[in-house]
Amino acid sequence: MDLERFGYQEVDITKEVSFLFISRLLKEKGIFEYLEAAKKIKAEYPTTRFTIIGGFDEGNPFAISKDALDDYIKHGVIEYLGYVDNVPKVIANNSIFVLPSYREGVPRSTQEAMAIGRAVITTDVPGCRETVADHKNGLLVPVYSVNELAQAMRYFIENKQEILNMGIESRKMAEQKFDIAKVNDKLISILEES
Repeated sequence: MDLERFGYQEVDITKEVSFLFISRLLKEKGIFEYLEAAKKIKAEYPTTRFTIIGGFDEGNPFAISKDALDDYIKHGVIEYLGYVDNVPKVIANNSIFVLPSYREGVPRSTQEAMAIGRAVITTDVPGCRETVADHKNGLLVPVYSVNELAQAMRYFIENKQEILNMGIESRKMAEQKFDIAKVNDKLISILEES
């Protein structure tokens, strides 16, 4: 992880809370749970923003259709940006990063959000759980659970200071676990020992 490209940017907790999802728009990435949780939260907190970055995977039977996503856009639930060149800027313009994936390696998008200093909501599955210390830099939720995901979102809306506190912890964790310079140094020392 290039911590310079994804430099820390303090979240402005005086602004309305905003949630960001970055991934291909596939069922296994938790897109449907994100959309349904957003719909629930939007009904309670209408000024909350929900943004999605990522491409359609046409031809994949587990991809969301453009028509289904358009319905959420038309009803003002989410903002869809598609592919963007300025991912760090988009992350910095949002309060919390959300990836309710069913399975992952260690998600790069989550590492990027952590480096910028964003609290994370993700699922308690291998890979994802390696990026979040529950209630320290984010919240872990059960896979497939729209209600638990919505509850985690609600927690941050009602506890804005935690967005900032957990974002600071995310950056610290990114520096400790994902800094490319440290990872490279460790690899070099391992190679030199062998």
